[in-house]
Amino acid sequence: MTATNPSAASFVTVWPDGSNRPTASNLNFAPGQTIPNRVVVKLGPTGKVDLFNAGGNVNLVADVNGWYTSASSTEGGSLFVGVAPARILDTRYGTGGYFTPLGQGSQRAVQVAGKGGVPSVNGSDSPKAVVLNVTATGGSAASYLTCWPDGATWPGTSDLNWTPGITIPNLVVVELGPTGMVDIYNGGGAVDVVMDVVGYLH
Repeated sequence: MTATNPSAASFVTVWPDGSNRPTASNLNFAPGQTIPNRVVVKLGPTGKVDLFNAGGNVNLVADVNGWYTSASSTEGGSLFVGVAPARILDTRYGTGGYFTPLGQGSQRAVQVAGKGGVPSVNGSDSPKAVVLNVTATGGSAASYLTCWPDGATWPGTSDLNWTPGITIPNLVVVELGPTGMVDIYNGGGAVDVVMDVVGYLH
């Protein structure tokens, strides 16, 4: 969920349609800020979620990344395995093989399978997706970052949004490409990217 162009400092809450709004926030923002956050929310009986904005006006963008099933589902699914957080990319120091910031309009492929406690793609517990903490730092311009499966088409969404000079993280759940890689894309300026893996789904 991304909030953009807010007219006032406020917060947004996302919750299952048909139930009472909780006293919680999923996004907090200042006037004019664009900021995303990963939101995992139960669906209401008709498959809907409700959105609430506390103050001013704000545009909201919702990007769907996946869903969970119940234990009684016959659709199958993947199991989550947590790992001790491990840094697999840091463009400031060359971790992950990249020694320079990600430039404007640049795309890079990052190997995730076989790194930081995530199994390789050829094993019996071959990972299908990963859970990452992705951080943008030292950006030279307001921009956004997208993560998606290597080999797939860029989805045109954002996982991180920032203004120049700030450091901002977000939780990212992303499917792996056939060789266990994810792609990252920076929309503007130059920015260093840090990626910590915290788990995988198989």
